[in-house]
Amino acid sequence: MKIIKKIYYVPFLAILLMSSCSWLDVSPSNEVNEEDLFSEGSGYRNALNGIYLKLAETSLYGSNLSYGFIEVLGHQYILNNLKKTSSYYKAAQFQYDDVDVKSVISNLWTNGYNAIASCNNLIHNVSGADPDVFAGLEMEKNMILGEALALRALLHFDLLRMFAPSMEADDGKAYIPYVDAYPVISTTYYANSEILEKIETDLIEARKLLAICDVEQHPEWLRASPRMLGKGTTDELPEDVFYAFRGYRLNYYAITGLLARVYMWKKDYKAAFDKAEEVVKASYNNDVYFSFVSPGDLGDDMKDSQSLLFTLSRTTLLDEYKPFTNSSNDNLFLFYGSDIYGDSDDERGNSLLGTVSGAQYSKKYLIEEGSTGYDMIPMLRLGEIYYIIGEYYARNNNFGEAKNALDMVRSSRGVKLNLPTISSLEGFYTELVKEVRREQMAEGQLYFLYKRLNMKKYFNKDEKDIKFVFDHPDNEDI
Repeated sequence: MKIIKKIYYVPFLAILLMSSCSWLDVSPSNEVNEEDLFSEGSGYRNALNGIYLKLAETSLYGSNLSYGFIEVLGHQYILNNLKKTSSYYKAAQFQYDDVDVKSVISNLWTNGYNAIASCNNLIHNVSGADPDVFAGLEMEKNMILGEALALRALLHFDLLRMFAPSMEADDGKAYIPYVDAYPVISTTYYANSEILEKIETDLIEARKLLAICDVEQHPEWLRASPRMLGKGTTDELPEDVFYAFRGYRLNYYAITGLLARVYMWKKDYKAAFDKAEEVVKASYNNDVYFSFVSPGDLGDDMKDSQSLLFTLSRTTLLDEYKPFTNSSNDNLFLFYGSDIYGDSDDERGNSLLGTVSGAQYSKKYLIEEGSTGYDMIPMLRLGEIYYIIGEYYARNNNFGEAKNALDMVRSSRGVKLNLPTISSLEGFYTELVKEVRREQMAEGQLYFLYKRLNMKKYFNKDEKDIKFVFDHPDNEDI
């Protein structure tokens, strides 16, 4: 079996104002101006990888938008294990006017729009570039442009999910700008529906551009082992490492799954279902791209890498997450495993949990370097795709198929007992919440589920005190 290794480097790009590492093997330099950066094809690769690494920083998906701040907001963790003066505890009380909480929220806004600016800079430059400067010619140009468009859409979508109401509570007001120009001359704020339309437009164009590589020319690169582990036969792996590890990038099917998530937010459930079904059925030579690891192997692959459509990479996850599981720390990300993983044969509750101070923590981010998934920040996984399918069926009163979608994930995790009969949409949502808490533990999606469906009953607070819209920063400069 051929194995491609990730090759890390640390360039300093003045244009991106970030340090980064990647799978691209180039010589580092102290500073690169824009003209030099985009004079060769390697500069575009460098810029794209820098954006991915920016997203993986702790201020964004490396902590705040995965196991940290946003998961605390979803009340996934026991509040009594959070220091009462910490930003985590105060955020869980929805004290958005607190100076510490405001600082976190302000950084989410600033870092999100800074990353969008980097996307726009890359889009601006790559759009007019000569395909001949790229090693992969037109295919590579389209890949870089498509991924930059998809990254721009992803960032705007999560900013919308934080700083605007859900469609359930939409009031038609304008909440955030959609920035699609570089440099920024002026910004216009848009309403929910307008932002979602712009996100959809970007993702549809990105999907079309990525289809050239991922569907038409090199579908073999998206098989599970090449996609996530860089392993496979010579015929399955690219010679150029830049094209490897497609699961660490917004590939065609990751964009398709992201569109399904966006359509759910938009309340276009049929469109979400169609995109979700495309992901589930995606295959190469009758071998599906996305499947669940066998229950007995979950302990060796705790992120379930083969079910991931898209992951970010952060090699320091273990060191950064470990203090939140140490009993001497002021803030602990703990929960009662018996309350969440009730079935004794659920491998998520058997293989993925550790115990401290009489409660449990997720071991997803405590994987030793070199082990499968140690650097992965799950961004989109197959379980969520089945939940989208299930919700579509439930909304169409086909509760049998809705239950089957949930049971598909449960049985893949070793749960032998199927769910009881579901006979109402409310009953489906009761089970859906339980499953999201299990399957997407510490991945930052529970809060957004509650917000999308305006579910305030899951918070032990008066409903009037629950805030689903972040306050805008005092300084909204982007």
